[in-house]
Amino acid sequence: MKRVLSLMAIALISTVIVGTVAAQGKKLTVAINWLPNDVISKAYEDMANTYAGQNSGVQLEVTALGSQYEAIMKTKMAANDLPDIFTTHGWSVIRYSEYLTPLNDQAWFPKINPAIKPVITNDKGQVFVLPMDTEVAGVVFNRDVLDLAHVDPFKIRTWDDFKAACQAIKKIGKTPVHVGGNPKDDWTIGNFYDWTAPSFLITNDKDNSRKELTDGTFDWQKWAPVARLLVDFRDIGYLNPDYTQATWEDVGKKLAAGEAAFGFFGSYLIGEAKKYNPAGHYGFMPVPAASASDSPTVITGERAALGVWKDSSNRAEALKFLAFLAQPENVNKVATIDANPTGLVGPGYKSSLGDLTPYYDKLAGVRGFPYFDRAYLPSGMWDSMCKTGTGLLANTMTVDQAVAKMKNDYLGLRGQ
Repeated sequence: MKRVLSLMAIALISTVIVGTVAAQGKKLTVAINWLPNDVISKAYEDMANTYAGQNSGVQLEVTALGSQYEAIMKTKMAANDLPDIFTTHGWSVIRYSEYLTPLNDQAWFPKINPAIKPVITNDKGQVFVLPMDTEVAGVVFNRDVLDLAHVDPFKIRTWDDFKAACQAIKKIGKTPVHVGGNPKDDWTIGNFYDWTAPSFLITNDKDNSRKELTDGTFDWQKWAPVARLLVDFRDIGYLNPDYTQATWEDVGKKLAAGEAAFGFFGSYLIGEAKKYNPAGHYGFMPVPAASASDSPTVITGERAALGVWKDSSNRAEALKFLAFLAQPENVNKVATIDANPTGLVGPGYKSSLGDLTPYYDKLAGVRGFPYFDRAYLPSGMWDSMCKTGTGLLANTMTVDQAVAKMKNDYLGLRGQ
């Protein structure tokens, strides 16, 4: 972790060390992909504190790497020098499995939620992470803003419907869609594409590019409508005016203050908004379809999931800490913060979804698709989505240039 800490000059990173080390004690390094001030980061620090208090001689070093997580982990994978425990941010199988310990023999394994199990299982039936929650995501909204604009989110079926709703919201002086386009938080723009690209390329059973994207024959001119949607939102005035400077933290603040209506994030955005306004009324709806011949969908995948480095010298202790995290009170805590169902099920496991329960009920029967980049793009294309999106927002890149960049990166990463 010393190498990670040396990068503090270029990244917003927070390391919290808890516990005391006895002469023969253990020191566990834990890397998480959230920002230091996120509520979920604080939750992991609290759980680490509790574990250290219950296990004399164990010290945990929890490092929140935020937007630098992916770049730092790539460097550490190349050097085969990874933290004892780390979050996989949706890539436990495709990207990280060769570095992780299979966990099928753990006592909590049979309790994995059937809804998340296929997403985190490889073709050999192995699971490499403890899923703390099960992500079922749509478009988050401030219900009070929508009520003021007389918008019923569940009557929105297509992007044309969504734009009509945005127009009604704009008329009452509110920001329809808030994005965090600051370069340090460009992941929020990648997230926008992860949410919207499937509706153009994946979800329509009668007209899609699923096969072409995975076999390398995709026609990248089909990316143009995806890229253009963000540009349209900007040009029509549906984005926050500071779209090139706003941060992830701003999204939660503006949603909480009732200044913004929609956010293209999972229900964890609601947890962030509640940090600033616990009394706010929030909900989420399915992602609209690009065509009237299609239907709205939801995003599914792993969110809060942790694995143990297979070459860790502290692997036994790391597995004990994972077993501690798997206890109902800890799983419930994380899933509640993320406003998601729990990753483990059975007696004692239940997140407090509160006023979000009706929204989950409304999703019954709605089709779910995995995160776009995780299922249909080669590893490394996430950064391409982030950079082309911020380039489009800043007018330093045209739609044609964004398409060309995506195509070149796609072919290069596939070795074509």
